Amino acid sequence: MRERIKELIRRRFRVREYDSSLKTELLAGITNYFTIIYAVMLVPEILIEAFPGAVDAHGEIVKNAVVAGNFTAAEMLVALTAVAFAVAGLASVFMGLFTNTPFVQGPSIAIGTFVTYTICKGFGYTYNQALAMVFISGILFFVLSVTGAEEKIHKIIPHNIKYAVSAGIGFFIAFTGIEKAHIIDYSEAGVHFFNFDLSNHNNLSAVLAIAIVIFIVVLMKRHIHGSIFIGKIVCILLAFPLGLINSPGEGSFGYSIPITSLAFKLDFHLLLNTSTPWDITKGIMAIVIIIFAICIMDIFETMTLLIAMGNYTGISFEKIKEKRELPKIMEVDAVTTSVGAILGSTSVSTYVESSTGIIEGGKTGLTAIITGLLFLLSVLFTPLMKVVPSAATATTLIVAGVMMMGVLKHIDFEDIAEAVPAFFTMMLMPITGSLLIGIGFGVISYVLIHSFIGYNTKINTALVILGILMFITLLFIPR
Repeated sequence: MRERIKELIRRRFRVREYDSSLKTELLAGITNYFTIIYAVMLVPEILIEAFPGAVDAHGEIVKNAVVAGNFTAAEMLVALTAVAFAVAGLASVFMGLFTNTPFVQGPSIAIGTFVTYTICKGFGYTYNQALAMVFISGILFFVLSVTGAEEKIHKIIPHNIKYAVSAGIGFFIAFTGIEKAHIIDYSEAGVHFFNFDLSNHNNLSAVLAIAIVIFIVVLMKRHIHGSIFIGKIVCILLAFPLGLINSPGEGSFGYSIPITSLAFKLDFHLLLNTSTPWDITKGIMAIVIIIFAICIMDIFETMTLLIAMGNYTGISFEKIKEKRELPKIMEVDAVTTSVGAILGSTSVSTYVESSTGIIEGGKTGLTAIITGLLFLLSVLFTPLMKVVPSAATATTLIVAGVMMMGVLKHIDFEDIAEAVPAFFTMMLMPITGSLLIGIGFGVISYVLIHSFIGYNTKINTALVILGILMFITLLFIPR
């Protein structure tokens, strides 16, 4: 019976046709899990800031603060993490079954950041209202995928801008990590660098975070899979004796997973203020701008990651198109985005870290399914998120950010007309705290520069229209 089941699996995923084996696919899936788990755990740590009162001025989670209904910030973080694992698991399994590719999916770091800092903190929408708009964007993205419009948008966006977006997101989250670790702190007097007065908890947190970042780098250079995850666990264990973590005795520590605080909580009813015609107009414009921005970011992210993956694995973007797998990948992305929003998570994208499983030999959808099943099992352990200190979160942000900056090597800095828009794109993200401003200003400056110098071969009508739409978007988003 066991051999018959194995044979059915081999045929279903064409394992022999892809010159692979069940053992290889299993090991690749496990490798993916320990490599990507940090990214899945990172998104909730970003999203918790979308809830007013959940985080203090220094980036620390106020664990006992009531942030939604009767749920505390600690309980909400557990719920966000459980949903993130569930969505990553379902999306990866669906990807493996539907496309038979070894690509793992999960909540997007970039769009999670956009939801927190632009939609919720900027526009003032609640998290549940943001989920409603993510749900709509998933439907729109599915339409774009089915019609092939997303590939046309991809073609008109300059390559240097695409890579700059990835680098800019890296700068953004790494800088956020530096702040969370208290390596730098802000006050009315300006920016303060930490010192070695270890009687101060903020300084102690900074030293611990820096030490763990170095530890993670050493593990990575020794090719130890799951280095970031291991570093995070070590940081949590060290934080206990250093007094940087709440013990189970401080506040409530019930072993529960309050997914009901997020699932099926889409808030469409209060998206529009219907007090006056002008309020309705402003509301509609804001919703259109936000949904447009999410779709553009989703297209940027998925396409860029698929291209970047070729640098690691040899699975090129062109080969994906030739096999007609791209539309399926984009359709799965769109469907899981809407399903994820219903469950309480933000937009789903393909993780570039899927390359680690592919390097280990994973070639079929079985790799993605194994990783997805491990994510689903991880839901059971999410209550432990209540004890994660800010130093552990910071190490993940810093290392992940640096890794995302690796695409800088693909940007053509020798051509000043290409370099300046790319520079605007990636630097304005961390400086302004808005991913959309970086993307918008990068596209607009690219169009203007190449129009004035007469490089008509590098711009077309569609790119000009995109630039105009981005300009209108920048006029209305909160500063």
